Amino acid sequence: MPASLNDQPNTPSLRLDTVTIALIVILILANLVLADGVTRSAAAQGDHMRLATEPAGAIDVLAARAQAGQPGAAGREVVVVGRIGGMPNPWPDTHADYPWYPGQASLFLVDLDTSRQFAPHMKKHGANTGNCVFCRRLAEKNAHAIAVVNFVDDAGNILPADARELLNLRPGQTIVVRGTAELLGGTMLVVNADALYVRPNTGD
Repeated sequence: MPASLNDQPNTPSLRLDTVTIALIVILILANLVLADGVTRSAAAQGDHMRLATEPAGAIDVLAARAQAGQPGAAGREVVVVGRIGGMPNPWPDTHADYPWYPGQASLFLVDLDTSRQFAPHMKKHGANTGNCVFCRRLAEKNAHAIAVVNFVDDAGNILPADARELLNLRPGQTIVVRGTAELLGGTMLVVNADALYVRPNTGD
């Protein structure tokens, strides 16, 4: 007795499902290879950025900000020194991961003198500094003393890797960056950096 249509094996659908799964696996593997290639490229760039000696002529964040605001200053090379996250987060609602930008080689750099003013408060409150109302308000008033530093490749693109892992950085370190500066929106100093020097910890 011939089999009915309902008894026929669903071979075409099975083959289609197998092909679909195979294509998905191939796409996943291709993306993993691409991501690994991007990570390796970024890591090579990161290694190249680290300087053994400090570049000359470093100025603080506020001085660099004033300089960047002068006519014709946009795009000029600068050497800027500051502290990574040297004050409480002024923007907890929009930058919860301050002083980092997860997934990209960017960070917030604080003017050294401003950072020194916050040091006693941060030492007193430790990890709970952000819960101190006075500290938060003071940070908001001094937000202009913060620069955004983007570590970029030869084409000017921000490296697609977290600065903590890429450059072995941590909060509180004093670093010197070399790059070009611009005043974004007339208020926020942005440095697109191609070189980095980490000052030894002197307890400052």
